[in-house]
Amino acid sequence: MKSNHNRRLRRWGRMAAVGAAGAVLALTAASPAGAATSPKTNSLTPAYDSPFAPQALVGGIFGGWPVTMRCWRDGAWANGTNRWFFVEGGGYNPFTGRPAYVRGFVSANKITNQIRVDRCR
Repeated sequence: MKSNHNRRLRRWGRMAAVGAAGAVLALTAASPAGAATSPKTNSLTPAYDSPFAPQALVGGIFGGWPVTMRCWRDGAWANGTNRWFFVEGGGYNPFTGRPAYVRGFVSANKITNQIRVDRCR
C-alpha cells in the first residue's frame, strides 16, 4: 500500500515540475523577442539645433537617461563621427540650468543601444 502512495506522490511531483517549467516558458515567450534596453546617453550630452557648424546649444541631456531617437543626419565631425541623431529626452535648459525636456541633435557616439531610425528630412 505504501508503494502505491509513493508512486502517486512522484507522479504529482513530476506534474508540478512540468507545470512550473511550462509557466516559466510562457512568461519568457510573452516578452518581445527584441526587447532590449532603450536608447540612452552614455554621459552628459549637449544637444544642438543643427548637426552642421556653427551650432546653437539648445540643452543638455542627462547621462544615462533614456532618449527617443527620431532620425539621423550626417553633419559636422564630433566625437569621432559625423553622424548625428535628433533625439528627445530629459535634460536641462542651458540658460536657466533648470530641468527641461530637450529636443535636438546629439553626436551618434553619445547614444548607446541605438535603434534604426530614418534619415531626417
